[in-house]
Amino acid sequence: MTQSNNNNNGTPKSSRAQTSLLNFFTTPKKAKAAERDSQEALLEQADAFMDQDMLEEVENMEKLATPSARKRKTTMDMEVDDEIKPSTLPRNGKNRRCIDDDSDYEDQPQSPTPARVNRKAAKAPTLGQLRFNAAGSSFTSDNDPLAASLNGNARLQGSSSSGLSSQSLSQQLQSPPRTPTDAKRARASAFAKKNEERYSWLEDVRDAQGLRPTEAGYDKRTLLIPQSAWKAFSPFERQYWEIKSRHWDTVVFFKKGKFYELYENDATIAHQEFDLKMTDRVNMRMAGVPESSFDNWVAQFVARGYRVARVDQMESRLAKEMRERGSSAKKGDNLVVRELTGVITAGTLVDPALLTQDLATYCLALVEQTQDDDSGNPTFGVAFVDTATAQFNMCTVPDDDGDRSYLETLLAQLNPREVLYVRGGAGPGSASRGRSVDDAVLSSPDARDGMAGISQATWRALKNTCAPTTDWIALAPRSEFWDAHTARREIDQYFSPWPAALQRAADTQPLALTAVGGLLSYLRTLKLDKDLATLGNFEFYSPVQHGSSLVLDGPSLANLDVFETESAGANGSLFSLLDHARTPFGRRLLRRWVCHPLGHADAINARMDAVEFCMGDAGNEIAAALARMPDLERILSRVHAGRCKVADFLALLSGLDAAAGFIAQMRSTYGASAPGRIQALVALFPELDIQELRAAFDANVAEIEGRLIPHAGSDEQYDEALAAINEVDAWLDQHLADARQRFGCASIVYKHIGKEQYQLEVPASVKMPDSYLQLSATKSVRRYWSPELRTKTKQRAEALETRAMVLDSYQTRLYARFDRHYATAMKAVSVVAEIDCLLALASASYAMGAPACRAKIVESGTIEFEQLRHPCVALGRGGSDFVANDIKLGRRSGEDAATMVLLTGPNMGGKSTLLRQICLGVILAQIGCYVPAQAATITPVDRLFTRIGARDSLLAGRSTFMVEMAETAAIVRHATPRSLVVLDELGRGTSTHDGEAVAFGVLHALCARLGCLGIFSTHYGLLADSLLHADTLLRPMHMACAVDEEQHRVTFLYRLQHGVASKSHGMNVAAMAGVPEQIVSRASAIAEQFEQRLRQRRRATETATADASQMLPLPLQSDFANLLRMAALPPSTDSTAGYEQPIGGADAARKANENQYWSCIIDHLRRTMALRHNRPAVDLV
Repeated sequence: MTQSNNNNNGTPKSSRAQTSLLNFFTTPKKAKAAERDSQEALLEQADAFMDQDMLEEVENMEKLATPSARKRKTTMDMEVDDEIKPSTLPRNGKNRRCIDDDSDYEDQPQSPTPARVNRKAAKAPTLGQLRFNAAGSSFTSDNDPLAASLNGNARLQGSSSSGLSSQSLSQQLQSPPRTPTDAKRARASAFAKKNEERYSWLEDVRDAQGLRPTEAGYDKRTLLIPQSAWKAFSPFERQYWEIKSRHWDTVVFFKKGKFYELYENDATIAHQEFDLKMTDRVNMRMAGVPESSFDNWVAQFVARGYRVARVDQMESRLAKEMRERGSSAKKGDNLVVRELTGVITAGTLVDPALLTQDLATYCLALVEQTQDDDSGNPTFGVAFVDTATAQFNMCTVPDDDGDRSYLETLLAQLNPREVLYVRGGAGPGSASRGRSVDDAVLSSPDARDGMAGISQATWRALKNTCAPTTDWIALAPRSEFWDAHTARREIDQYFSPWPAALQRAADTQPLALTAVGGLLSYLRTLKLDKDLATLGNFEFYSPVQHGSSLVLDGPSLANLDVFETESAGANGSLFSLLDHARTPFGRRLLRRWVCHPLGHADAINARMDAVEFCMGDAGNEIAAALARMPDLERILSRVHAGRCKVADFLALLSGLDAAAGFIAQMRSTYGASAPGRIQALVALFPELDIQELRAAFDANVAEIEGRLIPHAGSDEQYDEALAAINEVDAWLDQHLADARQRFGCASIVYKHIGKEQYQLEVPASVKMPDSYLQLSATKSVRRYWSPELRTKTKQRAEALETRAMVLDSYQTRLYARFDRHYATAMKAVSVVAEIDCLLALASASYAMGAPACRAKIVESGTIEFEQLRHPCVALGRGGSDFVANDIKLGRRSGEDAATMVLLTGPNMGGKSTLLRQICLGVILAQIGCYVPAQAATITPVDRLFTRIGARDSLLAGRSTFMVEMAETAAIVRHATPRSLVVLDELGRGTSTHDGEAVAFGVLHALCARLGCLGIFSTHYGLLADSLLHADTLLRPMHMACAVDEEQHRVTFLYRLQHGVASKSHGMNVAAMAGVPEQIVSRASAIAEQFEQRLRQRRRATETATADASQMLPLPLQSDFANLLRMAALPPSTDSTAGYEQPIGGADAARKANENQYWSCIIDHLRRTMALRHNRPAVDLV
């Protein structure tokens, strides 16, 4: 069934004027055409009433719907332009254009989109108020009886076989009196009758496999359309539903003329979410937005969690005719080519207009396999991409533990917005293993190829670590999530040869390659794979960079509020303190620096030298140069994709010039006097040879009009297109002169009306030849085309279209020329980013106030701070009253030598704050920033462990105590003598005796087995009695306070002092919190009874063991037993394992779940025995 053309003032007629199914098969073609034309002519009267009202309504929508924060007024021009102006052509795609042409037959010209109106200001119902309601089931208008009668319908439906005859339509439209409102009602009635059952299949939604949403394995991305519906579709409907059926869970913006339109369910979403008006178009409910505000509306849809697909016109009507000229292809459908040009999701944003933050947004793909050894530990393949910069990273997480510690660390560092995984295991969107849909391709866990889905434990780790806004996307194994074999075959389409990182993954890490395959497969469905992958930015990523950086695991990042605080989000975090970067790409690099602080003294000192250099006058000069620099890294990615706006391209060129300028100034001003790292960066900055690109186009036109117009002689294709236009223009000038001479009238001129250009306007008194075609007339003049003029106007229109296509291709070709300099430009950007980060650390150091200092880096195993403050609290609320403290940890000779502090004190006394500020002080020093202290001396820490605060994980099915024990197990399993361990009130999640026993065992292991530096905060006073006399490297300290026992009041002094706190003063804190006095007094009496009983038991124990004074204490007995057990272990087969390696080597220790060090065990025994015999200990050599 075909659709008829529309005149210039109408809206689509075929959606309202199709013949009945019976007439279609029984009426001759000519009769059918005559009837259709009759219906079209009658309905044209109704359509004409709507145009002015809808135009005014769209203008109102543009004023009301556009967010005021953007301060942008959107305007529209509904007149048909006489030329296709390149300045109005949106670029999308490397070799094809997305055309804003209103000559498409479906809607010629496009009627304005239904829009929001100011209901309060409307005094009476207007044509603009006659729209669909939120369900798309009826028209609404105040005091309108037709609207009231239609509101009871579930939806306006109809069958293509229930058409209206010309006679009935004629009677309806010609019966007096006829008003615009009556015409609208006639349209509503016709649409309701015709679509009574047309889309009934949408009432029972099924996916491509025939599954309903409530059935296991339902794929929300696809839609099953019955064959009967396909047969009833018009050509335009078929074009739309071919795309929509493959993106059912996506809001499809469908380009028609100067609008992006949304149909059926998408129109309902637009109406319900944003109050966009709905009407009927091409047999479907429709809402729409002007193309000029597309970015604005897409950003709003994405912000509310919707995926958005963009379907663009790839040619104009004229271009279609030029393409089909001389072709044997079918021309009857009259459809311009439309293609899906992209799918926009929250995790894969690339357009700068849609990006709302400078930091990277990641889309991550994950596969899992289980080891075939006895441990059963999982190995993960991970790949992730920042689509805004086209930066791909991949890694293998081998032999992770049962709690997925390494995976959680990776997720905490990245905070991915979208996570892709293989459908069939755990997680949402996965079918049960018994369904045939997955059994054909789903591997068993024993296959170890990553195609078995993720385990329940991994899903719990993902859900527990990622943000609540994370999108979980399950992909079918192999077909949608490529395995390693398929990935190899598909990657060959992008590269020859492969990037080094990908080749390494293919050779040695197939699971990482599988993750890359899943990521590329997903990006292909979004039309992003070629734009991003072909840049070749593939690198390996290590979430735990052993040896080269300080390792911050997931719990530490959360416990220390490194990136987010629990109550205030990013505000008050460590990163917010350091985030003084001037450029977006500098901010992203700074975040990576915070994730991976430096681990070597030389590197730390070199960075600190550069930071101090930036704290001087040089920093002000650099800051001025960086302040106006655009996001060069993201723009480079868009230039490679050929989708960069002209303004952004100009900003890129200017930014690179500015970078080269201030680097040259630094080289000439400071030279060899600058620190070593600054000199190295200046030397690394490459020479950028881009002046030829600047000279290739007219910079003034580019800045003013946003078009790239090549200079004469710089582009052969453009010169040829321009010559063709000039040739036709010369003929037109000569033709006008000939006409004036021939008819003896000097007042003959050319007149342009709509698309009928170059009409000869002649006075009415002048007689013209019969061969001249009269186009229009007034009382005084008539307008004609001569036979030759008619041909030339068409030639000129085609020449203009050719020029527009050449200009569009010129932009793509110019970007391709610049893309040859991509590697050089990225090298320059990386240099500028590092300088920006150094400047940010200098600004943060300066902003800390006094006292602040540069930490002294030593290699003696020491952490010392004098008058240390919490960096975030000191600068924030209450910073002026903050009490600074001294802390010393290390293996020094003397009375103050201690590797571990046993910290006690009252509740609310500041213990947790002290723990955090020590950790943050170490992190700041190893990043290269100043520390908020009078003086600081540290030895670089290889790993920082924290167990602070009480929290559960309901989604993971873990209690508070279980979370404590899991984090503690990771500490005991992975800590080394160079680690810093901070434990806060370990064991409080269980009974007193169990908790104290656990705390005793962990503290003794840290002191006697690992020898790491740390602070152990506790309320268990017996730990001091049990361990302080058995370990000389354990120092007791407490947070001081002043207590009024009678009034139950405690004054916190927040001062760190030597000794063990006598009480935790919990009753005083309870009274401060408002617990009734009666309850507090009763609790105090009961606590006193408990303490008396405890003292009696201790005296009885001391009496019973008086005769056994020569027996070794229990901790010492444990130490000797452990020594014998460790000595019986087989020696390490690792030739690199030395005295500072775990006993048996790192691999053997991990498999045996043992983590002990000979240096610590022997040193602890020597000190303990020396203390027992009152002799000085002999230090290890």
